[in-house]
Amino acid sequence: MNLRRTGMGALLGIVALGVGAAVVVSKGRPQLHYDDVRPELQPILPEMVSIPGGAFMMGNASGTAEEQPVHEVELSPYAIGKYEVTNREWKQFAEATGRYHPANPLFADGINYFLDRPDSPVVEMTWSDAAAYCAWLARRTGKDYHLPSEAQWEYAARGGLAEKIYPWGDERRREMANMDHDWNHGTMPVGSFPPNGYGLYDMVGNVNEMVQDWYSEKYYSRSPRKDPGGPSGLLNYFSLINPVGRSRGKGRCKVLRGGSYRAPFTWEEYNPDGMHETPVQPGAREYVAMDPYTHFDLGFRVALGGISNK
Repeated sequence: MNLRRTGMGALLGIVALGVGAAVVVSKGRPQLHYDDVRPELQPILPEMVSIPGGAFMMGNASGTAEEQPVHEVELSPYAIGKYEVTNREWKQFAEATGRYHPANPLFADGINYFLDRPDSPVVEMTWSDAAAYCAWLARRTGKDYHLPSEAQWEYAARGGLAEKIYPWGDERRREMANMDHDWNHGTMPVGSFPPNGYGLYDMVGNVNEMVQDWYSEKYYSRSPRKDPGGPSGLLNYFSLINPVGRSRGKGRCKVLRGGSYRAPFTWEEYNPDGMHETPVQPGAREYVAMDPYTHFDLGFRVALGGISNK
C-alpha cells in the first residue's frame, strides 16, 4: 500500500522527518576534530594559484544526466592548490595532530607509499579527513582554506578554455594526464604532466579529488548563479526518506571530480580494469561516500577564499 496517499502515511512521514533530523545532528555533520599535539610543527603551506573571478558554463552537454543542464555560474576570485595534497604535506599534519598514517594502497608493491613517495598525492583518507586537514591549515594560518566547491573545482580545471571537452581542448591526448591505466599502475608524483591554462597540475587523472559540496543528481537545475556551494546537507538527508529517482546512498555522499590514473576519456569507455570510471573531463562529476569510505585513488587539493566554508 502506498502510505503517501493515507493519513497514516502523512503521520509516519512527520515521524520520519524527525528521525532524519536527529540523524543529521548526530551523524550528518563532518567530523573535523583534531588535536594539536605538536603545535611547534608548522604546516607546509600549499603552493596556490590565483583564479580570476568570472562567469563560465558549468556542466557537460555530452555527459550524464547528473552533469546537466549546462548552466552559467559566476564565481568570485579565489585561489586553488597548484598540486594535489602530497604525502609530505599530510605527514606534517599527521605528526602535528597525532593523526594516523594512511594505509598502504593496493598498488604499492614492496614500498611504504606514504613514507617513500613524499611528492605523490596522499590517498586512503576519508572526506572528513581531507576537510579536517583544510580546517587545521585555516586555523594555523588564519586564512580561509577549505575544500574547493564543485564550481570552483570545475572552473579551475577548465583552465580558461570555454566549453572544451578536456582541460587542454577537444583532442584526445593521453600524454596530458596520468590516465587509462589498470589498478596496479598507481599514482605519479604531482606535476609530472603538463599544467592547464591556469598553471594547475593533475586537475584530471592521477587521483580522484573530493570537493566540498554534497552530491545531488538534480542540483544543476536549481543551482544559484553566483558562487554556488552545493545543496543543503540537511535537505540531502531528508531526501533519504523518500528518494524519488535516486539511490538512498547518494544522500550521504559528497561530489568527486577529475578522474584518477584509471580514468578513460569518456563515460562510454571502460577503464583497463573493465570498469566505469569518472573520465578526464572537467565537466564530469561522480559521488563519494562519507566516512569510513576511502580508496587507493582518492585524494584532494585545497582552495582559499571565494566561498564560505560551510
